Amino acid sequence: MNAAKRQNEWTNFLKFFSEQNVGKPTRLGVFETNTSVVNDLWLECGLPLVGVDIDADGVTPAVQIMVGSLLHEIKNAVKLSCHLSASGDEDGLDVLDNYGRMTVLRFEERRPTDHINTVGCPAIPVADDRKP
Repeated sequence: MNAAKRQNEWTNFLKFFSEQNVGKPTRLGVFETNTSVVNDLWLECGLPLVGVDIDADGVTPAVQIMVGSLLHEIKNAVKLSCHLSASGDEDGLDVLDNYGRMTVLRFEERRPTDHINTVGCPAIPVADDRKP
């Protein structure tokens, strides 16, 4: 299949994916392998999905993931993988670039009692031992 046709399919899929999942709380991370060690960098958790888009200018496309006010761009994307589970616990999208880095987008279940700290991650309650 030629590259232009494949990129058009990616564009259509990502538009559909975004429409179906807009507003859902997310978790976004990047995994990369250095020699025999896998490093994971989690960029955010809990921000709502705004959308996923593709910039198909050039030989290999760039995929843009927008969550909250954060834009994460994966240049030279070579593979998209959609994850759907019966329970919905592992639903999301993986984007592999030509350097072997995997960007992982997963959806989080948000309970009404969750509190969000300034970086978008669930806050850990701290006991207040002060006496009145």
